[in-house]
Amino acid sequence: MKKLGAIGASLYAIFCMVTMFVMPMNEYEWMLDDPKARADGLNFCGLPLDDGIDARIIMLIMLLPLVILGCALSLKKRRIHYAAWLALSVLLVWGWRFFIHYPLCPGRETS
Repeated sequence: MKKLGAIGASLYAIFCMVTMFVMPMNEYEWMLDDPKARADGLNFCGLPLDDGIDARIIMLIMLLPLVILGCALSLKKRRIHYAAWLALSVLLVWGWRFFIHYPLCPGRETS
């Protein structure tokens, strides 16, 4: 039963990471696939601002069950549980994806 829980947590972590990299950071990223726009010099910083729900928040909401599971099992066992390590590693990837790897565009406010 313990192995089944570890497999389930691992599969959910993999699902979250795949979703994180498939989900666009800006709803207008499809414009970058247009060869005409590329020829005109359109890059990520030239895209219109995204007014929708930010991909960072959606992914953080998706990661909450894994974080809660990891914290609950760690408190129950009184040591850091495997699910907590998974949650920490996926949160680090989340931070890298949306804050470090995210292109910084000078002169453009993002809130």
